[in-house]
Parts: sequence; structure tokens; C-alpha cells
Amino acid sequence: MRNFSSTAIYFIIIALATISCQKESFYEGKDATLKFSMDTVSFDTVFSTIGTTTKRLMVYNPYNKKINIASIAIAGVNSPFIININGQNTNKIYNIEISPNDSLYIFLQVYINPTGHNLPLIIIDSLICNVNGNKQNIKLIAYSQDVHIIKTQTIKTQIWEADKPYLLFGNITVDSSETLTIKKGAIIYLHKNSNLLVKGTLKALGEFEKPISFKGDRLEKEYLDIPGQWGGINLLPGSKNHMLNWLVIENGTSGIVLGSINDFSKPNLEISNSIIKNMAYSALFAYNAKIKAVNCLVINAATYTCGLLGGGDYEFYHCTLANYYGAYDSRNFAIPTLYLSNYFIDNQNPSIKTSSALTKANFYNSIIYGADTDELGLDSVASSVFRYIFDHCLIKSKRFNNQNTGTFSNNVWNSDPKFKMPNKFDFHLDTLSSAQNAGDIQIGKLFPKDLDNNDRTLLPDIGAYERIEK
Repeated sequence: MRNFSSTAIYFIIIALATISCQKESFYEGKDATLKFSMDTVSFDTVFSTIGTTTKRLMVYNPYNKKINIASIAIAGVNSPFIININGQNTNKIYNIEISPNDSLYIFLQVYINPTGHNLPLIIIDSLICNVNGNKQNIKLIAYSQDVHIIKTQTIKTQIWEADKPYLLFGNITVDSSETLTIKKGAIIYLHKNSNLLVKGTLKALGEFEKPISFKGDRLEKEYLDIPGQWGGINLLPGSKNHMLNWLVIENGTSGIVLGSINDFSKPNLEISNSIIKNMAYSALFAYNAKIKAVNCLVINAATYTCGLLGGGDYEFYHCTLANYYGAYDSRNFAIPTLYLSNYFIDNQNPSIKTSSALTKANFYNSIIYGADTDELGLDSVASSVFRYIFDHCLIKSKRFNNQNTGTFSNNVWNSDPKFKMPNKFDFHLDTLSSAQNAGDIQIGKLFPKDLDNNDRTLLPDIGAYERIEK
């Protein structure tokens, strides 16, 4: 019995050794069909000369045998699409094996050469996989757009047209005493950490149907509402006479910064019918500056939504200032939506406060609201002027609740304005909003159109948007 068992074991070992030495067989059927994670690989708008993000395609072997892909290739000649398999960039690769019931990653990118066209173009190609003579196609689609590319430099007086977008890399500085004029309908894309710095004057004058846009250059859907994709618009000390109308500034680090700490040059800005939203630091931030803002929506920032520090001169009419930041990062709830101060803090010695007069901070028919319990911050030192007025405003504040003095008059306190969908950046007023018909009529007549270009002269609502019943 012992001899039989030993003999049996001997033959089993020999058999296993023989099998292991045999070459693993491939599936060779003419009906071989691969499985793919998608049937179309689509790229969002791709700027000329700038590569896209990488897209990933998975290829599955559904068989219990190995399969050999004779070739994987981009169909088009001189195609802008590039594939990467096992670290190799190419437009065609041969003899790729996939183990039984295993998979393979194919990475794809697209690079668009300038075409001279001002409108987006659709580029279509296909990826062809050849297995046992059976060819399968995966469609490749990209939307290309030519752009004006401007890299780090100081510029003189010039005009940016709306013929095609501008793509900024690094810091673009408008020199002292020079003016940058941006025409209606222009789109300005900024690369990561890029800034528009203005020592002279910025004039960006859009229209209701042709606003001017400032946004990041990542156009994939997953970047649609992510803050911090670029730097900011910095109106530097000594700059002056800035005029902005019908702008949308979104997803940066600091939307607009006016002046700087211990700056007494008091740069001045008139901004109207504009949206500043979703900033990783501040939306509208000023040091001892002069601002007149009309019909502006300033919303969602990790720290200062509207921070007016170190004194200055400010007028806000029919503005909505609100902060519900937090979809992608946490908000610093120690800083309210609107923060006013009449002093500077020395960065080297935070205990030292340098006073600077807040000669005027007047808010009319405006909303100051958000997710915190108190969204109004008034911070002052006695050694300097600190003047402010809130008239016919809707304010969320426990500290100043129901005050009715020379500085607070005819306000609505701590009543939900019922924004439609603040988590989706929709700050229109919903039905039964306490802001409805609560504005000062005379102020409404001074600024007869709201941010949607609707009339507000009869019974104006508080805020940038007039509630329109459908």
C-alpha cells in the first residue's frame, strides 16, 4: 500500500510539472470581444497648445484564457490624441497580453495645435483594438478652443477683445499709469496660482447678455465648483479709477483685493451688476479703499466674504452678501459675512493696532446673511472715526438685533431671506421671503434694474435680485 501511494504521488508530481511547463493557452476564437469601461472617451474644452487632463479607459478580458491584443491604435493620421500603456506614450502599440478575467489600463490625452479659429471645434477620432482579426472601436471626442496665451509679464495700456478667450499663466501686471480695458463678452481663464495685478487702472465693462468672466482653466465637470483654482484680481496700492460692470468672478483664492495693509493711497473701485463667488480665502477684500457697489452678489468664501479693513469709504446698494461656504472645505466661522474695521494690525506684532478712519460704510437695501449665527462684524478702536449706516437691510446678527438708531434703521433682523438653493449658488429669493417688498423705494428708483435686469422701481426687494412671481 505504501509503495502504491508513493508511486501515485510520483506520477502526480510529474503530471503537474508537465502542465506547468506547457505554455498557457490563448483564446483564439474569431468572435473574441473585449469589454470596455466606456464606449466613448470625451474631453471637455481643450485649449490650443495646452494638454488636457488624463482620461482612463479600462479594457477587460472576459475569457478564462489569456488573450493577445494584436494592436491598440489611434485611427487618425497625425491625430492629437495620445495613448499611454505601461508607461509608453504612443499612437500605436502591438501585442498586449491580458491574463484570464483580468484588465488593462489605457490612459489618453489630447494636444490641440492652434487652428486660427475663434469658435470651439469638435475633434473626433477613435481607438481601435484588434484581437484575432476582430476590430473594436472606442470613440474619442474633444472640443478645442484657441486662446490668447499671456505668460508672466508687465503690460502697458491695451484692450482685450472677446474674439477668443485669454489664458493667463503666472502674474500678469498692469503697469502704473497704464489701463487694461476688457471688452464685453470676454472670457479670462487663469492657470493655478495665476493673478491679475493692477498698478494702473482696470476697466472691464460687460453687459447683461455679454458678461465678462474670470475663472480657472480646468474645465472638467469635476472642477465646476471647486474654489482655489487660481489666484485673484489684485488692485494694488496706487492704482485708481477701476470700473467693473457685469462680471462673474469664480472659484479663485481671492476674488478682488483692493489695496494692502498700511496702504493710505486709497485705491477706488466702482463695481456693478457683478458676481464674486466661491473663493478659497476672500471674495471682496479691501484695505482703506473706496468702493461703490451696486447690484452685486458676493458669496461664499472660506474667510472674508466681504472684508473692509483698515478704514475707507464704502457704499453698497442692493447687494447680497452671504456665506454658505463649505461644500469642498470648511469655513472659518470666526469671520462673519461682512466685517468692518478702522485699524490695521501689524503682522510682525499683532498686538499693535494702527488706526485708520472709516469715514463711511453705508449699506442700503442689502442682505447680510449666512450659515453662522452672527454675520455682521463691526470692529473698531476709539482713536479713529468709525461711521456706518445700515438702512432697509436684512441682517443676521444677535449682537445688533433689532437696533433702530441713527446707524441702524428700517432693517429686517434675523429673518431667513429664503434663498432658493444657496448650496447650488442660487441666491434668488423664494416665495414668502422676508426681503420681498422690504426695500427703500427711493433707493430702488436710483437703481431701477436688478441683477437679472428686472425692474424694481415699484416695491423693491432687499438684495441684488428682485423676486419675480411666475
